[in-house]
Amino acid sequence: MSINARLAAHLERGTVGFPTALASTIGLIMASPVILTATMGFGIGGSAFAVAMLIAAVMMLAQSTTFAEAASILPTTGSVYDYISCGMGRFFAITGTISAYLIVHVFAGTAETILAGVMALVNFEHLNTLAESAGGSWLLGVGFVITFGILNAFGISVFSKAEVILTFGMWTTLMVFGLAGLFAAPAVELEGWFGASLVGTDLTTILSLVGMAMFMFVGCEFVTPLAPEVRRSAWTLPRAMALGLFGVASCMFIYGAAMKRQVENVLLDEATGVHLLDTPMAIPQFAQQVMGDIGPIWLGIGFLFAGAATINTLMAGLPRIMYGMAVDGALPKVFTYLHPRFKTPLLCIAVAVAIPCLHAWWLGGNTDGIFNLVLAAVCAWSTAYLLVTLSVVMLRIRRPDLPRAYRSPWFPLPQVLSSVGILIGMWFITPPGMNPSDIYVPFGVMLGLTAAYALFWTLVVQKVNPFRPVPVEEVLEKEFNNEPGVSHDLERFEHVSKPV
Repeated sequence: MSINARLAAHLERGTVGFPTALASTIGLIMASPVILTATMGFGIGGSAFAVAMLIAAVMMLAQSTTFAEAASILPTTGSVYDYISCGMGRFFAITGTISAYLIVHVFAGTAETILAGVMALVNFEHLNTLAESAGGSWLLGVGFVITFGILNAFGISVFSKAEVILTFGMWTTLMVFGLAGLFAAPAVELEGWFGASLVGTDLTTILSLVGMAMFMFVGCEFVTPLAPEVRRSAWTLPRAMALGLFGVASCMFIYGAAMKRQVENVLLDEATGVHLLDTPMAIPQFAQQVMGDIGPIWLGIGFLFAGAATINTLMAGLPRIMYGMAVDGALPKVFTYLHPRFKTPLLCIAVAVAIPCLHAWWLGGNTDGIFNLVLAAVCAWSTAYLLVTLSVVMLRIRRPDLPRAYRSPWFPLPQVLSSVGILIGMWFITPPGMNPSDIYVPFGVMLGLTAAYALFWTLVVQKVNPFRPVPVEEVLEKEFNNEPGVSHDLERFEHVSKPV
């Protein structure tokens, strides 16, 4: 069977469908740090943050079409790594993927691990007190990471069932509270839907909030490593990412407007300028105001679902990216080890579990200063997005013959729009009141270390030209030969791989 015929067969088969793909997109984006970011953003920026959020949402929607086209050409577990390596070579692929996914996991993954427990248990006063006496509510997040790491070791079908339930429970809960807060009598007098900005409404201020708003949408591409497992992936993935981004944006706009209407953003600390909406304590107050005594309990359960859904997606997506890199030799071969029965990359899952758990333990559950590192991680994410966009454009120019089951519409307008938006977001990444060096220095260190590793590994270990694009056919052949590594359904992959 030719490589194109095998690719066509590959795109039509899968073990999970549209609900899982959509749940993976929403489940990762709507993490606890993202909901806290929305609370803080609307608290300080009001209508200005709403505009910044709209810019970020449109930009990420355009970016999702690029990822969808890349996934239709290369429906592989390596995902971003394979897209960049075929477009620009292994040096850029290793640099972009490690800095934007493995190292970002140290910061954004740790923030989610800590805040998953903190933001859920803050709604349960007695449980929160008990958790703090036992060492801290952040330990709940560590428990989530370990639990969903183990679940993902049993394969994609277990992940898919859990993800759909968790995401549905989390999204509907936040929408119910948001709509209830909008329809209830306002407790705060506002100017417009989102209230006045505490930091101004000029263009520079709005752009300085775009980077913060970008964090609320990055990660929709985490569904692409599941492409080998998704039925009709070229049809499913673009629609799941687009609908997921729309679902998250609409939910966050409604939630932000409701929060501003129902909770007074009082100044808590005059010395530091911390307001109520800058802290997780705004969450139970909002829930109490909207739903009464049952509110904090219900919303607390919703935040438990949010943390669980995000961590579940991380434990599914990141190990598959690592596995795909290891198959190509970009990581030590030990990461290609598979469970004898479930054919899941156990060592990759173990690393994905260990990184946030150990970092959270080292920090003692304290997130002070981690927000700067999360914004540095957004810069790293943005760099990977730019590299993927360049790779897709270069493949359009260099390989027009490649079969594309999905083509980004109005090419290259979405690519230009997303790239310009990302560059603007990176330039204005520092929100008002923060020092730019606290963001750019960690980002520079991240990028420099991964670039040094990429150059050393490609030249010394792999002994390849680091800047030579890898042929698409070579990547697909390797994927077909290694497909059983991430699926329960071995017969399906054997059928695809056998010549006719």
